[in-house]
Amino acid sequence: MTNDAAVLACPNCALALQLSASGATCASGHSFDRGRGGYLNLLVGGRLSAATTPGDTPDALAARRRFLAAGHYAPIANALVRAVGVPEGPVLDVGCGEGYYLSQLDLPNLHGIDVAKSAVQMASRLLPDAQFVVGSAYRLPVLDGAVAAVFSVFAPHPVEEFQRVLHADGRWVTVTPGPDHLREMRPVLSGESERRAIERLARRKVAPLEAVAAQRVEFELQLSADALRDLFYMTPIQWQAGASGFDAEVGRTVTVDVWVASSSAWQAS
Repeated sequence: MTNDAAVLACPNCALALQLSASGATCASGHSFDRGRGGYLNLLVGGRLSAATTPGDTPDALAARRRFLAAGHYAPIANALVRAVGVPEGPVLDVGCGEGYYLSQLDLPNLHGIDVAKSAVQMASRLLPDAQFVVGSAYRLPVLDGAVAAVFSVFAPHPVEEFQRVLHADGRWVTVTPGPDHLREMRPVLSGESERRAIERLARRKVAPLEAVAAQRVEFELQLSADALRDLFYMTPIQWQAGASGFDAEVGRTVTVDVWVASSSAWQAS
């Protein structure tokens, strides 16, 4: 497990966390125990209530693990690896999920953060040599200027936070949907819902505005019924009334369309 005291920050006072095999402490005396698998819970304000399930559910994470492990999104992972490159310093995956994309990087000093405890537990088991934490993308428990690269795949990407935690010459990378992403699974809309969807898809025709470089990755997948169901349950499309895929009895061709965008910290400032 990574033992890099110059990356993580205390969520209470923002001082550097000193890591040990059992947990982490800061100079102000705040301490955090490691969970089973070695992760740290650094959510601001402590634990959420038992009735709250932030982020992805265990079922969604299991579906994602099956789908990604089968290699369906390998072209996305390959483009991400190229965009991240070989940074000289720690790498942070924001919204790491169950750890697939971080596992594709043949790099030392890997860190992942997700608001879902179940995701962090799965990622910790997949990559025992990386450091994972439960925390918010919008208030990263990371020191200013502490990492060489930050990336986010289908997850929140607050650019100002990315800039804050990056080295002066660091790089951030995002993977976001293009206009045709999973179009075969989308619901048929009308009225106000259709208008909002049209506006959203229009925005997706271009890469994130903060990026200085972008690659559009497009391909088709011929999925079995089981893989189609996994794709449905691992994505936000499952919350859209009228979306298809959850009740599939036969396979289907699905379009994948994403932007892999990047920028150096100084270029985005």
